[in-house]
Amino acid sequence: MSSLTVMRALRASAGSRSGIALVCTTQKYSFATFASSTASPVSRASTALTLHRRLCSTNVEGLEVSKPTMEDAKNMPRFYSEFSNEALAIMATQGEQGARQERLIREIMIVDNVSWDDAQPTFQAMSEANKAGMALAKVPYKIGIATALTAAFSSIPLCFHMDTVMWFNERFVTADIPESKDLETWLEVGSWAWNWMEPPLGQISFFLLCLQFARSQMQNLGAKPFTGWLLHRRADRLCAAYPTYNKKIVTEFSTTDDWH
Repeated sequence: MSSLTVMRALRASAGSRSGIALVCTTQKYSFATFASSTASPVSRASTALTLHRRLCSTNVEGLEVSKPTMEDAKNMPRFYSEFSNEALAIMATQGEQGARQERLIREIMIVDNVSWDDAQPTFQAMSEANKAGMALAKVPYKIGIATALTAAFSSIPLCFHMDTVMWFNERFVTADIPESKDLETWLEVGSWAWNWMEPPLGQISFFLLCLQFARSQMQNLGAKPFTGWLLHRRADRLCAAYPTYNKKIVTEFSTTDDWH
């Protein structure tokens, strides 16, 4: 459980009459507990801290565990549209795309003064505009995927399959062929093929390692590698197309939206 997450939830609920939003995250589970209350902020904060101790304590021996009532179950939010503004804000900061979509819909409702249902056409138009041109942007990634898979699976027969190794040696290497007794098993074939397979595989691995290191240093300097640059450029384009809506909400929605 992150103490920062709990404090954010407490601050979000302290001045709200809609209830308490307590978000607990551990390595095993994540959940949101909403308690509708008209009590004072101090009382709501006390209740939230009690829930925090109960839900996040590792020592539950002797502690009476409360169970939800039927009314609690009926009041459980099932859709993002049923969550409070405070809960959506917390989930949106954690990168939950469904919460960011709902925040954008509510932003459309406020700016255009329309109902939730009437805001859907504008939201759908923004979603389609956000995906425009992404087919071309996905080409480098598809090429990378195809190249990586081809290289990965072809490297096995190029190292251990006798006929494939012989074919490759005849056309690209022209190395001396060992005696038949030294090529009786696939491991012996691999030992021979490794004489010319090791340099390119080692060089490619080192090349990729250097690229990964360079990317890490770019991120340390605050520079955006290609994917980050592409996502922010897409967000800027959507903000420019819909300037009347809050830029932060539109940007958050755009950067984590699907590419297709």
